[in-house]
Formats: sequence, C-alpha cells, structure tokens
Amino acid sequence: MLGAAVLAAAVGVPVAILVSQGGAPSAVTSPATSPTPGPSQRAAAAQASALYAQALTAAEKSAGFTYTSTSSGGGATLTVTGVSGQDAGSQVFNQTTSFGDEKFTLLLVPDQTVYFQGNAAAAEDQLGVSASAASGVAGQWVSVQIGDGPYKNLEVGITVGSQLSEAVLDATSTETVTGSGGTQLTRILGTVPGTSSGTAHLDISPTTHLPVSYVVPSSDGGGTETETFTAWGTAPSLTTPSTAVAWSTLSTSEPAGGYGGGQTATPAPTPTPAGAST
Repeated sequence: MLGAAVLAAAVGVPVAILVSQGGAPSAVTSPATSPTPGPSQRAAAAQASALYAQALTAAEKSAGFTYTSTSSGGGATLTVTGVSGQDAGSQVFNQTTSFGDEKFTLLLVPDQTVYFQGNAAAAEDQLGVSASAASGVAGQWVSVQIGDGPYKNLEVGITVGSQLSEAVLDATSTETVTGSGGTQLTRILGTVPGTSSGTAHLDISPTTHLPVSYVVPSSDGGGTETETFTAWGTAPSLTTPSTAVAWSTLSTSEPAGGYGGGQTATPAPTPTPAGAST
C-alpha cells in the first residue's frame, strides 16, 4: 500500500577484501561514490522538486479522492482500495500473510474512531484476537479508539494527508509520458528516501498538477508497488456502523510481528531429552 505511507540516506558499499586460499589479499573494492551532479542535473532536480511539492500541495487541499494500491513481491500480492477525505475515509484490504488470506475493511469516521470488519485471519493479525476466538469476531464491526493497541496501525493511510505521505520521492528529473486514453502526463522521477529500492516516479496532470499514479519498487526488490488516483475533489460518503463491539472488550494479545505485522509466532524447538543423541 502506498500508503500512508512512512517510508534519506544512501546505502554505502563497504570496503571488501577478497582473500585467496593462500591468505594474501587478492582484491580490494573501494566504496562506491556518487558522481557530483553537473549544473544541468542540479537544475533538472530543482525543477522536479518544485513540481513535486506543487503536486502535493494541490493534492493536500482536495476534499478527497479514490485510489487503488497494488503491491507484489515475495510471491504475495497486497491490494488496497480506498476513499480518502480530510478527516475520514475507508479502505478495503486483500492480502496474504502467515495468518492466511486476510480480507478486511476499515472505516475512519470524523471523531477518529476506526471501525474494523474482517475475516478470522485478519482478526488475528490486525486485532490480536486468538485463533480460537477469531471465528466469533469474523464479520462483526469492531470499534477501535485512539490509544487502543492496534489503532496506530489501522488508522494510518486513510485520510488525504496520511495517504499522500506514503507517496514520497526525492525528485531528480521530469519527462512527458502518455497515460491511458492518450492523456499526456508529466512524470516526476526520483528515488525513495531511506531505501535502495531503485527509481520511483509520480505521474501528474500537467494542468491540475494532481497525482495520477505513483510507482515504486517493492522494499524486497522483488516486485513493485503501484497506486492510482481518481475522483479528485470528491469527499467520502460514509455510514457509521449501527452496532459494533469495542476492541477493548475483546480478549487480545499483540501478535508476534506486532499488530498487522503478518507474522505468526515461530514454534519453539522441541527439547531434546537428556542423554538422547542429536
């Protein structure tokens, strides 16, 4: 998910001494250094950075938008569809984790309560409900308040500002590309701060400067994360669930990988009886 995003320092290449079988150094690799940008590169980066800031400013002022985010890598796919508003929004998740195939919906209402509704796997991972109790929670709306254990993980990326914070970019240059339907778009290219995942880009409308899509390599290097934006200026229309179970009344414990971490506990190794051979 692009998320709310969340996501700057370059990763240096350490000096490596390759030792032959005889023990003598055979090669030394010097640290990688980035070439000093020339005047034209600096000018292009400054122009791209200004355009990126202009696009985010225009987007942050919007009453809302609709988006779809898809991440692939490591043999799994995460899909998130949502509608963001200034202080409210909704998201629908489909993802595969060690808990299984998680499907769940999140609603953030103006009083900042998050409502969760999902299947058993999602209840375990996102809410910390035990495996034995998860089926009883599945399908019910659960209200999560500020200060509740899973709140920070659930509410991130739902509002306009939070969702846009995930479209981060150290802009370096721009180019013109053709979007769907032959639409001409301005592409802002750059890198993601704090990662070594390669080149990312944000496509924006050359007239409104509003984002159309954001694409970045996955953090594991095995796929991509793509987010598309539509319906700019449209605030979400949400209905607060009429009944919901308070998360604080459930019997829960934080999962091994943290709330929403997608990681189940690793079974402890079976002790070897004293005197037994291994």
